[in-house]
Amino acid sequence: MQILNRYYLLILGILFILPNLVWSEAIVNIEDLRKEGQVGFFSSLTMAINGSRGNIDRDFYSASFRVDKNSESLESFVILQKSKRKNNGRVLNDSTFFHGRLIFINETKYSTELFIQQGKNPFRRYTKRDVLGIGTRVALNESSRLGIGVLTENEKDIENVSQQTERFAAYYHDDFELGENIDLNTTIYYQPSLDNFDEDYKASFLTALDFTVNDNFKISLQYSTFYDSSPPILAVKHDEQISTNFSYSF
Repeated sequence: MQILNRYYLLILGILFILPNLVWSEAIVNIEDLRKEGQVGFFSSLTMAINGSRGNIDRDFYSASFRVDKNSESLESFVILQKSKRKNNGRVLNDSTFFHGRLIFINETKYSTELFIQQGKNPFRRYTKRDVLGIGTRVALNESSRLGIGVLTENEKDIENVSQQTERFAAYYHDDFELGENIDLNTTIYYQPSLDNFDEDYKASFLTALDFTVNDNFKISLQYSTFYDSSPPILAVKHDEQISTNFSYSF
């Protein structure tokens, strides 16, 4: 217990250091907080807040709400997220995110997934990104999962240029238990275009160090990196993000 308390003190120390870093909204990890194998209704609220005052005034917040409804044959969840970032009172980013997913369960290690997603993120230079897809999720072992499928993507950038792309979609997720109430989870996403497999693709890597305080409360230190080989006009191909999230389940 003393060792665990030291970890919590370390987290609090990091919270005071992080304001010196560049913050942006975190990539949403669809595998995080998933209630796989549990029957019932679940909900959780996750918050990330950061600010600094001095030569430069910075403010950042991100709030996401998740609802899971599971039965023995069907699992489903919805994620809603809102993020805003300010610098000296000027809004630099104001993004929203929605993701819904249905998972059809059977007695094998394979399950069918249907998902829909919409994001609005000027930080990545697009005003809207709609995604609709279908795939198969494979339980490789007790902790790791592999997802394979296809999706159609409709994007509109800040210059009102629209583009539709069909993509192959794959992700890999694994959890590692580092100690009592301390876990490390990683997720890798890869989404190449079906028409231009080598030159048009999106890829991201997410990792989180989770500290479970009790059955309802969790603290998570998250790092993510995102790459888009063909980004919208004026956008960079690569960005990195770091955040400290507080999640409460009820």
